[in-house]
Amino acid sequence: MSSYSLNSPYPGPPDPSRDRAAEERIAATDRLGDELLAGKTARQDDVTREIFEQLRAGSQVDDIKHLIARLSRAGTEDAANRPDAGRAGGGRP
Repeated sequence: MSSYSLNSPYPGPPDPSRDRAAEERIAATDRLGDELLAGKTARQDDVTREIFEQLRAGSQVDDIKHLIARLSRAGTEDAANRPDAGRAGGGRP
């Protein structure tokens, strides 16, 4: 019998065939997501809320591309205006 429970987020033993590079990409994506959420501004939160409201109301992604573009612009502008935007070591290695 397996030592993994049905409620476990890991339903079975680790897959030895998983690629180390894939694991690193997943970890990098998680870190980026955490950083983006930590730096999210009120303006970005407002646009995000509007996107979710439109989707909940039945809009399709094609219907809200303008909102997605606005969120992207807001994120870019807000990141450029953060006090730590010029920090050393930023960006890719």
